[in-house]
Amino acid sequence: MINTDYVPEWYITPFEHSKYTLARNQIHMDLLFDDMDDSDEFLSMGCPAQVDYYDGGKHCIVQLGETQHKSLITIHGLLLHEAVHIWQRTKHLMGEKEPSFEFEAYSIQRIAQDLFDMYEASESHDQKQNTSQSSWGI
Repeated sequence: MINTDYVPEWYITPFEHSKYTLARNQIHMDLLFDDMDDSDEFLSMGCPAQVDYYDGGKHCIVQLGETQHKSLITIHGLLLHEAVHIWQRTKHLMGEKEPSFEFEAYSIQRIAQDLFDMYEASESHDQKQNTSQSSWGI
């Protein structure tokens, strides 16, 4: 269940080429825009998670809907997937065509960990979530 006190905050990619945040509903999307008429529809692509880019990719808004019936492994997988997209956009903004493997891995790790932290802050801790099994039922 989404924490009603959660307010999206901007995090900055390594080397400060772009900013990213996590929105969990339409209210969060609207909060991120000075003019709510500029706000896009939450999860407009119909996916369980997506990232939208603004200002030429310098602002990335990861969107993740209700997660009540998803395992923590599934949620982290979705957020990691979106972290890779943020990294791909950041790499493009940096003009990096072939970054070192370690630079790429550390960058994705940092972005993913920030998204995991934002997810944790955005969740209500009144009810325990099923975190003991993966999406494959293992």
